[in-house]
Amino acid sequence: MRPHRILALVACGVVAAACERPPPPPPPAAPADPEIVQVKAEGAPARALVVDTGDLDAILTRGALRVLVYGGEQAVLPRSGASTTSDRELAEDFAHELGVTVEPIAAARYADLIPMLLEGKGDVIAARMTQTKERAKQVAFSRPTTTVSELLVAKQGAPNLPKKLTGLAGATVTVRPSSSYRETLDALVAKDKLALTIADAPEEHDTPALVHEVAAGKIALTVCDSDLFAHVAAYEPNAVALFPLKEGRVIGFGLRPSNPKLKAAADAFLVQRALHAHALEASQGDLDAIKKRGSLRMLTRNNAISYFLHKGQQQGFDYELLKLFAKEQGLRLDVVVPPEASDLIPWLREGKGDVIAAQLTITDARKRELAFSEPYLFADEVLVQKAGAPPITTLDGLKGTTIHVRKSSSYRSTLDALQAAHGPFTIVDAPEGQETEELLARVGEGAVPLTVADSTIAAVEAAYRSDVQVTLPLSTGARIAYGARPTSTKLVAALDAFVKKRYRGLEYNVLKKQYFENQRVITAGREADVRATGSISDYDALMKERARQYGLDWRLLAAQAYQESRFDPKARSWVGAQGLFQVMPATGREMGFTDLEDPQQGVHAGTQYMAKLIDSFDARIPFKQRVRFALAAYNAGRGHVEDARLLAAEQGLDPNRWFGNVEKTMLLLQQPKYARRARHGYCRGEEPVKYVSEIQSRYDNWLSVVKDTGVAAPKAP
Repeated sequence: MRPHRILALVACGVVAAACERPPPPPPPAAPADPEIVQVKAEGAPARALVVDTGDLDAILTRGALRVLVYGGEQAVLPRSGASTTSDRELAEDFAHELGVTVEPIAAARYADLIPMLLEGKGDVIAARMTQTKERAKQVAFSRPTTTVSELLVAKQGAPNLPKKLTGLAGATVTVRPSSSYRETLDALVAKDKLALTIADAPEEHDTPALVHEVAAGKIALTVCDSDLFAHVAAYEPNAVALFPLKEGRVIGFGLRPSNPKLKAAADAFLVQRALHAHALEASQGDLDAIKKRGSLRMLTRNNAISYFLHKGQQQGFDYELLKLFAKEQGLRLDVVVPPEASDLIPWLREGKGDVIAAQLTITDARKRELAFSEPYLFADEVLVQKAGAPPITTLDGLKGTTIHVRKSSSYRSTLDALQAAHGPFTIVDAPEGQETEELLARVGEGAVPLTVADSTIAAVEAAYRSDVQVTLPLSTGARIAYGARPTSTKLVAALDAFVKKRYRGLEYNVLKKQYFENQRVITAGREADVRATGSISDYDALMKERARQYGLDWRLLAAQAYQESRFDPKARSWVGAQGLFQVMPATGREMGFTDLEDPQQGVHAGTQYMAKLIDSFDARIPFKQRVRFALAAYNAGRGHVEDARLLAAEQGLDPNRWFGNVEKTMLLLQQPKYARRARHGYCRGEEPVKYVSEIQSRYDNWLSVVKDTGVAAPKAP
């Protein structure tokens, strides 16, 4: 029995929202460069870590595997077939295999990882650590999690590019001093007598950032691991790998030499996983071949519904639902994002992916190329026009209009079918690179008169803006399903069984509510009469205490907590963030906080995380700018902020100033043409822009009426 209709949100007057191109100025308007008070920190004590150098027996008794990770590592957006399985994910799977929980412990500096391991503050390093001679003297490395080549990287088309090692004479190669690449280059200079110059990159510049600088022509050459370059090349087309400097570089878990049982268990686990670079290999096999490979390759789009990165976590309705299917099948999920929507079906047919999960509507034309699963979602196709325009409420009202849609979309088929009875009207083929959300935005700004969208997309966008209106359903009950190759009969059967089992289940309905029905914009609450009482909230004392500890102004923390939760310690967001400061549970656990709804822990976690984000930006950037970058990163993720800073530099703006500069390019990340070139992909930039502006404005207000700086600790009674 097919699922009943799940979503049909097409009542006239439903408001649809969209990514802006560019959006209107964010309210409220903040002063050009308002101040933020910097407070001298009392000195934040280091997290009290359990010290235990015991072997596997001790870990099993403890019930937790302490995984050391690099705190400065940014989550990336896996796409375009690049390998997505990180050492951290592997360590989590290893812990599950052992039957214990995972306790992630973040090192502030990469150089701290080995000392922390040897001191017993963690059990395993899972931070993409390359085995070098020096490291091997201190650490026992597991079997490889992956084996790579170290590639010399240059700008595409640059003059006089070297073709082999001897061509490096007189060249300058820029790498971090602490990287394994430096060891490789030092050996080339010492042993092969190559007359090249090695330039030291700042330690805070990771390898993808250096590849970006090469692609932008800021530095001539750098070095990158082969699998990492496969990922970076998806969004840095101006970077080219010339040749390997060293092959067979081994990356693995780092363990204490005194823990042979743990090492043996890790080695056995990695052999069992038999990691290979299958994601890059074309394969047209059915479910049996997929299970043999161990991964299901999902072809999708990087947009606000199917797949995106938010607060460092992979999210999206299609992504999360298919991840449930992969888990049921005992598979990991690899994500493949083709350059254009029109590439989805060709890439599937070529074997670059196994299943399309991208809000794909079943049409007669597509059924000639694909085998569809049972529908997992239902929607209506609706006409979208600018808010305030005379609404088109009948199909005959389409006559003489101009409607923009992608030629490859199901909307084009719907419009073609309506021409005979309700035309003539003009259909303009929108660029295949434009997502439906961007077309909606263009309607909102008046650049496009009309477009068509699924009611599901309208439901998501309605939470963010109101400059477009949905006035007319063009078709009802559009069936959205998974697409597979016609030869993948076993995979389609498994997907059918999954849909029939899940679509009424708890997890499915939670996801549906989270992405399509949840009100994501917190309605404005009434602020307390701060001027009269001198008190901002019931949590002022807690915020003052933590503000002193971490060197922040407590009134700024109060403004942020109000923005996040309206001072409700039990608040939970649509993505699962908790407490007064809406910290993600995984982030809280990494810092040692397990009950974020407890005001003591919630305030401490939010303040510590803000301080960590501020410190993650270059110390040469003025403090108040780092605070604004940190606020934006708190809201959307640090990676998106760094993408906006790089884009600001490209646009001739100041990458070290927020207002009027980086905030502008943050908005550009909503546009596919910029998002596809960004390391972290699509970002609904209007959210962090509004977030920073509103917190700054509220902070300015409270700064003027609350004179208690909170610097002096209360006297003991």
